[in-house]
Amino acid sequence: MESTQCPAHPEEPLRPAIRGARDHFWGFDGRFDYQECTRCGTWVLVDPPTPENLGVYYGGYYSDEEFESRRKTFDRGDKPPILGVDGVRAAETIKALRREGATVDSDLEVLDVGCGVGGFMRGMEFLAQTKVRGLDFNPRCRDFVAEVHGHEVDVGELEEQCYTDQRFDLVTSWHCLEHTYDPLAELKEMRRIVKPGGWIMLEVPTPSLIARVFRGKWFFLQPPTHLFHFTQPALEALMKRADLTIKGVWRPWLPTELSGSVLFALGHHGFARRILFGRKTVTNVLWTLLFALTIPIDLIVTPLQRLLGKTGVMRVLAQRGEGE
Repeated sequence: MESTQCPAHPEEPLRPAIRGARDHFWGFDGRFDYQECTRCGTWVLVDPPTPENLGVYYGGYYSDEEFESRRKTFDRGDKPPILGVDGVRAAETIKALRREGATVDSDLEVLDVGCGVGGFMRGMEFLAQTKVRGLDFNPRCRDFVAEVHGHEVDVGELEEQCYTDQRFDLVTSWHCLEHTYDPLAELKEMRRIVKPGGWIMLEVPTPSLIARVFRGKWFFLQPPTHLFHFTQPALEALMKRADLTIKGVWRPWLPTELSGSVLFALGHHGFARRILFGRKTVTNVLWTLLFALTIPIDLIVTPLQRLLGKTGVMRVLAQRGEGE
């Protein structure tokens, strides 16, 4: 499958969706186009970088400043760690699994694909004492997670790890599937390594009402590392082709979608390195203040979007069949 096709419906034509978008989140140079699947509405990056060239764009991920900030957040001595969004994801994953009748305890073995700095893994262990293992493309994440959380992280792509069949009880993937050139192959590999009756939980950005208003200034667009932005019909089709049974689809509440999009529309460039983990220059402080002033509006609009099922994030829980 060519990466300029819809992964769920490669036979369907595409139509223009976004032209000349910049990456405002990380601050990468370049202009990028997306096209839209005429059947399911998934956004597809046009002429994406090759895997060899894409590494250049990942250079902005996980800066020294971010590692230092995360270290201070997680390392609090005898106090419970501050887990933030990762902690919420862990709690909601545990709740969803138990609602489906699954036992979530120290016998549950979890693989977190694209684990980053390990917050979700820490949350699963802290809240339910599960066994956890991570996978990430960045060896610095491996070293950080081992030092700060004491957990093992493998480095590279999922398929390269050659995990044994039916090894894990739960495989999770938080905002990673949109980075893969072949999402269907990724899902099939997840299914292969999960036990019969085991679970797959993943979350991806999805074209929302805010996305369609702000278009190239949408907070979650993030070209060119986001190769696809799946709609629900697309993700459901991919899950079905991977022989997985969907147990639930949610639009979780993730504030900042509106606030960040407003900043980008006003010309802000480089959100991660200037607001999240950047130096406190006068310009950066002013942008941060403007961002803070828009958050109250975001905290009203985003929950309303969630109630309507229109937020820019989609979460899916799927299961491998018991007898397979």
